[in-house]
Amino acid sequence: MKRLAVVGIGRMGERHARNIAKGVIKGGKLIAVCDTDSEKLKAFADKYKVPTYSCVEDMLSKEQLDGVIVATPHYSHVGVAMACVDKGVSVLVEKPISVTVKEGEILTAALKKRPDVIGAMMFNQRTNRMYRKAKALITEGKIGKIQRVNFTVTDWYRTQFYYDMGGWRASWSGEGGGTLINQCVHQLDILQWLIGMPNSVRAYCKTKNRNISTENDVTALLQYEDFDCVFTASTHEVPGTNRLEIAGDRGKIVVEKYKMSYWLNEKTEDCINRLSTRDYGNKKDKKSKKYKLGYGLSRMIYDGIYGQQARIISNFVKALDSKDSKDLTARIEEGLLGLELINAMNMSSWLHERVSLPLNKDRYCELLEEKIKQEKAKCQ
Repeated sequence: MKRLAVVGIGRMGERHARNIAKGVIKGGKLIAVCDTDSEKLKAFADKYKVPTYSCVEDMLSKEQLDGVIVATPHYSHVGVAMACVDKGVSVLVEKPISVTVKEGEILTAALKKRPDVIGAMMFNQRTNRMYRKAKALITEGKIGKIQRVNFTVTDWYRTQFYYDMGGWRASWSGEGGGTLINQCVHQLDILQWLIGMPNSVRAYCKTKNRNISTENDVTALLQYEDFDCVFTASTHEVPGTNRLEIAGDRGKIVVEKYKMSYWLNEKTEDCINRLSTRDYGNKKDKKSKKYKLGYGLSRMIYDGIYGQQARIISNFVKALDSKDSKDLTARIEEGLLGLELINAMNMSSWLHERVSLPLNKDRYCELLEEKIKQEKAKCQ
C-alpha cells in the first residue's frame, strides 16, 4: 500500500484526497493533507480523520510518504515538488508543471539527479480512449502523412463569477495566464502528444467580455515542416465546440467531446491523383471506410463520480510499485512541451510576431514580468 499525501485541497485537490481516502485508488492510502487554509484542513480532517499540515516541509519531515500530489496554484508547483524530490518523495503535479518553461526545467533537472524518485503530470485527457485511438492511428501510419490539423476548443465556458471566486484566477501575477495555461493546457498537451512540436507559432490572444487581465480568446497558427495546425480556443462562447480534425493523405480523424469518427482510404491521395482520368478523381480509387468510437457510458459515469484524474492517480500508484517512470501515462518532463506552446503563444501575441521554437525562455520571463508589473500598476 503506497502512502500518499495531497498538497492543496481546493477545488481539484480536495477531490483527489477524497478519492484516495475513500479507497477509490487501489493500492493507495491517504496519509496526510496540506494546505494554508485552516478551515479547509479542519473540515477535511473532521470528515476523513487524517493528519493535516499547513507547511509542506513539516509534513515531509513527520510523515513517511511514497508520493505527493501537488494541487496548489500554478506558481507554487515547482517549489512544492522540489521540496518533495529533495526528500526522496515521488510527485504527481497538477497541470501546468509551472508558469514558465525555464522554471519547469529546474524541477525536471532535479528529478534527473534522483532516478529513485518518480515525477508525473496530471494530464488526464490522455486517458480518453478516443485520443488514445487517434495516437495509435497516427503512430501506426494508418492515416498516412499528416496534411492538416484543426483544433477548436470553445466549450470551456467561464463566467465573471468564476473569475471572481479567487484572486489568483486569470491574472499574470496569480496564475501566469488565462485560458491557455488554465484550461487549454489539456488540449495543447494532447496536440503535441499526437503530432509533435511545431517549428513556429503565430498567435492572437484577446480578452473579450470579462473583467480580467489575461486572455480568454485565442487563435493560433502552428507551423510544422509539412503542414499547419490552426488552434482556436475561448471561454466565452455559448454553445461551445470541442473538435479535433487531423487529415492525412490516407485518411482522416475527427474527435469531438464524446464521439470519434475516422476514415481510412484504400489508396493514398497521391495515388488517387496519379490514377485519375477525370477532374474529380476516379470514384473507385477514392473509396474509404468509416469507423466510429464512443467515449463509453461506463467511463462517463466513472468520470462523473470520480473524475478522469482518478485514473492518473491510479497509474501513478502503479508506477510507484514498479519504480519505473516508463509506466506513467505522462512523465513530468512532458509537461514542458505543452507549456512551451503556451509560452510561445503568449509571446507571439505580445510581440505581434511569429515565434520560433525552441522558445527563448529568458526573453519570455522578461516579458511576463513586464505584464505582472503592468497588472499590479492598474490595481493600485
